[in-house]
Formats: sequence, structure tokens, C-alpha cells
Amino acid sequence: MKTGMSPRTRLDPAVKLQEHREENSLHDLAKASRAAAEADETLRVAHARARHDHRQVGTAADWQLAEHAHTRALADVAVAERSAKTATQAVGASRSVYTTIHAKAEALRRLQLTRREDAIRAIDASERKSSEDLFLMRRAVR
Repeated sequence: MKTGMSPRTRLDPAVKLQEHREENSLHDLAKASRAAAEADETLRVAHARARHDHRQVGTAADWQLAEHAHTRALADVAVAERSAKTATQAVGASRSVYTTIHAKAEALRRLQLTRREDAIRAIDASERKSSEDLFLMRRAVR
């Protein structure tokens, strides 16, 4: 068989479709990872804001305002923690989906490779038989 060109198989469209799904799943995983990183950063900022004590010498109204701001900062931390937890779970789910799709794509690629190798062996055998038949015909003519 000529080198450089591999025979097509009936699995080629299925492999291409599965690779497309794999690529989309990988993009989804990257998107979920970015969202988780952003949520973690938001949580870090919220923690830093909640740790800082804004109370200073002033009136009772100032202290009450600072206490209200601190309470709000603690609420923001709780929201950021839930958001970070949800984003982390989304990354896990996305990773699980990608792993499944990747395994299916790998199995299809291996099967496709096996089918190609079988087709190449069949073509080589056919060419070898043709060459042998041609040799025998030439030898018989002499």
C-alpha cells in the first residue's frame, strides 16, 4: 500500500463526532475551572473584607454603621462560600463528564486504528496476491 494515505473506515464520522464532543466537554471543563477560580478569589476578598475591623473612635451611630457593615461583610462571605462550593461541584461534574466522553473517544480511536490496520493488511495481502499472480502469469508465458 502507498504510504501517507490511510484508508477510510466506517468509524471515521463517529470518531470525528466523539472528538467534537470531547473538545466541547473540555471547553466546558475549562469554563467551570475559570468560574471556580473566580469564585475562590471572590471568597478570598470577602474573607479579607470581613476580617478588617472598621470600628474607630466615634459616635454610637458610627459604631452601629460599622457593625452593620461588618454583618453585611459576613453575609457576603456566606454567599461567596456557597458560590465557591457550587463552582467546585460544577468543576467535579464537568470533569466527570469529560472523563467519560474522553474514555469513549479513546475507545473509538483504538477501534478505528484496529480497523485501519486490518484494512491495510487486507490491501497489502491483495496487492501481494496480485503481484504473485502477475509473476506466475509471466512465468507461464515464458
